Amino acid sequence: MDPVEARNHATGASGPAAVLFGVAHERGRYRPASLRVECFDGVTAVHIDVDGLRLGPWAVATRVSLDGGRFVDGSWQPSADGSGLVLSGERAVAFASKLYGKTELRLAVMRPLSVPFLFTFTVTGAEPGLRPLADRCHWSAGPAISDAGR
Repeated sequence: MDPVEARNHATGASGPAAVLFGVAHERGRYRPASLRVECFDGVTAVHIDVDGLRLGPWAVATRVSLDGGRFVDGSWQPSADGSGLVLSGERAVAFASKLYGKTELRLAVMRPLSVPFLFTFTVTGAEPGLRPLADRCHWSAGPAISDAGR
């Protein structure tokens, strides 16, 4: 998860972003997925994207597991085009901070009358990629993450 300087083409803002690639699994089919943490104009956002997700405009029920632990209920917002999930602000900071020191993230999108859509990302070594975002966006958990590996 190496950070890069990125630009939001919709707003023109720029800032650090860190990207991980993983897989999405649904009904025996696997496809590439991405997890992106970004900081534009002092606001942290986390995006998870995959082709073929197709979400409606309402909040999405999720379940998250770190390092094979029990799944914990949560909710995310759908992306503007419905092909991904978005967290922003303090919820994004809290989520990204939980990746510190972990090896695997599994996130299941719970859809009514359908099987879960399961994302899996290897998050080992995420700290160096998160450090510039924690510093730039002044995360309250920033010092712990910013000092990791120093």
